[in-house]
Amino acid sequence: WGLNRTGILRTELSSLEKRFLLQYHEPWFLNRRLPFRAFFLYDDREEISVPERETRYRSERYAISAGVEKQLSDSIKADLYYEFSLVRTTDVQPDVILSREDVGTLAISSLKPSLAYDTRDNPFNPSKGVLAGISMKITSPLLLSESHFVKLTLSGSTYNKIHQRVVLAVSAKTGLAFGYGGTGELPLVERFFLGGRSSVRGYEQDTLGPKGADGNPTGGNAFLMGNIELRTFVGRGVSLVPFFDVGNVWIKIKDMDPSELKYTTGVGLRYDTPVGPLRVDYGIKLNRERGESSGEIHFSIGHAF
Repeated sequence: WGLNRTGILRTELSSLEKRFLLQYHEPWFLNRRLPFRAFFLYDDREEISVPERETRYRSERYAISAGVEKQLSDSIKADLYYEFSLVRTTDVQPDVILSREDVGTLAISSLKPSLAYDTRDNPFNPSKGVLAGISMKITSPLLLSESHFVKLTLSGSTYNKIHQRVVLAVSAKTGLAFGYGGTGELPLVERFFLGGRSSVRGYEQDTLGPKGADGNPTGGNAFLMGNIELRTFVGRGVSLVPFFDVGNVWIKIKDMDPSELKYTTGVGLRYDTPVGPLRVDYGIKLNRERGESSGEIHFSIGHAF
């Protein structure tokens, strides 16, 4: 568009999700070196229970977001965004419902500040450096939000080349949230979920943590997660990656108990492409409960962290 202004349209379509994202980028906001971004998002998804393949809930979201970014140094960046979402949640399994905000149409208006520290040598396939961040989502009746809560997420990852062909990657992440002003549990679409290809492998997607009476995951207001990978380059773009994952979700912050953490281990294959590695992982549950599978296989693009 000239002047380095850009517009991007992204579409993701599957049997369970339709997602359209329109993005506008202005590098000189108010004639200052202050990048401005605006987004419009439409997301229509169906969450299912595994292995029954029954609908857990459906959500339809319209969202607009706008904000500024500031590069504080070569490695530190700060963001501040405003977001307004209109979310319609239907077909919710009764045992998943924790609050009146889990069903129906809900307006969520929020401020989203974040701070990131990034010294990685390659954002798609790092071999050294650190990526750490803190982000918040703050809703308020002053912003005309119908749901009132605060979410905090802390994360940190390190990458070290311990051999010419081996990178040790370690990651830790936690999320804490609480409602106020009539909001107890966060709305279903805002709660934390773990399990799956990018969190705790060996578990089906979003199945860790508390369950309802019928065994459906409810999500929660708090989580802990850790990951370790030994990324070993074999040759011809192929890597062998042993890994160890740990994590769990709790309904309330006060319920967090390290003795309830779930552990998995496994191995994966990577094949390098220009957009990141193609990935297949098989995770094995180390402290599985009665009736659970021994493990799960996961397919994805890009590293888990």
